Amino acid sequence: MKIAKYWILSIVTGMFVACEMSNPDVQYTITQCASIPSPRASATSFVIDNYAYVFGGRDSEGNYLNDLWKYDPQKDIWESLGITPLQSRVNATSCVCDGVAYIGLGFNGLYYNSTGYLTDWWSYDPINNQWKQLSNFPGNTTDRAISMVGDGELYIGYGFCYTYERDMYRYEIMSDTWEFIDVHLDRNPLTFPVRSFGGIGASCQGRHFAGTGFRTHSLNWWGEFLPEGKWLKRKSVPGHKRTIATCTATETYIYIIGGIHWGGINTTGEILNDIQQYNPLTNNWVHVGNLPNRGFMNHIAFSVDKRVFVGLGENENMQVCDDLYCIYEK
Repeated sequence: MKIAKYWILSIVTGMFVACEMSNPDVQYTITQCASIPSPRASATSFVIDNYAYVFGGRDSEGNYLNDLWKYDPQKDIWESLGITPLQSRVNATSCVCDGVAYIGLGFNGLYYNSTGYLTDWWSYDPINNQWKQLSNFPGNTTDRAISMVGDGELYIGYGFCYTYERDMYRYEIMSDTWEFIDVHLDRNPLTFPVRSFGGIGASCQGRHFAGTGFRTHSLNWWGEFLPEGKWLKRKSVPGHKRTIATCTATETYIYIIGGIHWGGINTTGEILNDIQQYNPLTNNWVHVGNLPNRGFMNHIAFSVDKRVFVGLGENENMQVCDDLYCIYEK
């Protein structure tokens, strides 16, 4: 028998000076869910029809994976869907449009060289458990690329390929074609939005947001991406600056969870466990609270209805984890 564990988090005004508490009386409950039978870090996740799917990553021995798991939040059970036709990899990107998942990119080589960066792009139909290979991603920023979903099109980019980049591409689903988006950025790599590694992105309320990452040190920038090719500054992510965090969106909010805070390349990082909530309508942040037990990096997050799930990844001791938590408003 699985015994659920609960934690109550109260939003307290002034918990972070940088936060604007839009609703200081809201309480959130955190429930520990069933652990995935196959622990992993640096995986990717997506949700279709209220089921979550987890693809790839690496196990505790450092082996790259290419299997797919399905999670039923209602029954709190995991199901293995077996090996996929994709190569094993870490740091793939995935997104969902009209009930179909789009997955690809990532990395399956040795770091600090120019090989191992994958450009393949696939669709996945969960009803028929069917994979289809699509046109390859034309860019080279494939490691930890961000993905955002528009009306019949996807926005992919801002990944890493031996160098820090901020290129963005539009993928037209119907025509299976890619288009480079010229955003007319300043050549200075440190101007907004900063060229960086390990950033995050999400779409919410028909708008697209991205930020954080690493470039000599962790970053807390946050911006809105306009499909015509513009970035607009938004309020910075509160709390610690961070990279390799994760984020997910409900219908109303974007949640950023955990990551690692690095003060510089040669410094020891601090693994984070905080939950930051962003409201696109008000451009305000709320610190919801902290996850129990451990910090989170190279982890996953996904949302089903108003519930946010986060877990797997690595803890402060660099151990690959299998635990999963559900965060929901009371």
